[in-house]
Amino acid sequence: MAKYGSKVISVGYYVPEKIVKVKDIEKDLKFKEKLGVPYGILERLTGCREHREAHPETDASDLAVKASEQAIKQAGISVKDIDLIIFGACCQDITEPATANIIQEKLGASSAQVFDVKNACNAFLNGMDIADSLISTDKVKTVLIAAGEVASIYVDLDIKKKEDLDLKASGLTLGDGGGAAIMTKSNTSESGLKASRFTSDGTQWRLAVIYGGGTMYPRDPSQCYFLSDSVKIIGLAFKKIPATMIEVMKDVGWKPEDVDLVVPHQVTLKIITDIMDKVKIPFERAIVTVDRYGNTAATTIPIALGTALESGRMKPGSKILLVGGAAGFSVGVLALIW
Repeated sequence: MAKYGSKVISVGYYVPEKIVKVKDIEKDLKFKEKLGVPYGILERLTGCREHREAHPETDASDLAVKASEQAIKQAGISVKDIDLIIFGACCQDITEPATANIIQEKLGASSAQVFDVKNACNAFLNGMDIADSLISTDKVKTVLIAAGEVASIYVDLDIKKKEDLDLKASGLTLGDGGGAAIMTKSNTSESGLKASRFTSDGTQWRLAVIYGGGTMYPRDPSQCYFLSDSVKIIGLAFKKIPATMIEVMKDVGWKPEDVDLVVPHQVTLKIITDIMDKVKIPFERAIVTVDRYGNTAATTIPIALGTALESGRMKPGSKILLVGGAAGFSVGVLALIW
């Protein structure tokens, strides 16, 4: 009997109701008057006009659970069928134990083993890759990969001069959201996860950071904000992501014209455009959510997958590339057939 790997049978996502306009952030911070920066600059540079913000008392697990409930319903399974929960996100409810435990309790998925995966914005893709390995080796049958990001709490609005903006501007497009996927064994070569590649360059970890909360700065509130050297991060992304995409396409024997959909991490519209151009896949085949949801960290790709499914852009047999770039600096690319 032929052995096959895993497949994604459902995706779910959730975004909070509160909409935050980027232009309103600029006005509140007096971009033009205090910083000498023209209004509308953030949207022009990133393509983000708005994002979502969670209620102040919302935890990362709350958003992950909302997305998970949607994915479970779509898959037509019971929570009792889930034998592994992987939480893969930047945010976490508490330092210990793993947030996956909290999700297990909230869902009532008592049959599952649980753990967290942490790798900045690529955590969800890492979770999918781990799930694929465990399913392919028959260690588990049904896996829930979940993510919840309340990234808005890490945004530093204390911007007094233009120099502050260089490291804090990326945070102004961060949004909140939840994403989830259910994975099980595939029984055909016509669907499922076909290949994955991950690369990392740990020498670049200082380019995008939240220093606080670990052993370096365990209780320093001033270190609990997101800082990013956007120019260098985007430069690394353009250098490293297309090459990994090309390698994965070679692994599965796809040409650029074979790819039906690219689901990229969403930092700026321009980097998505440039990457698509570099790998010679028409921009129209990329799913874009940065305009209305901003950068929702590790939930970005499952949110984009969910919107693609809703809009009919993802159909049985669709060849899809999931493309991630993350602080660290790391790259993750997965090829799957829906």
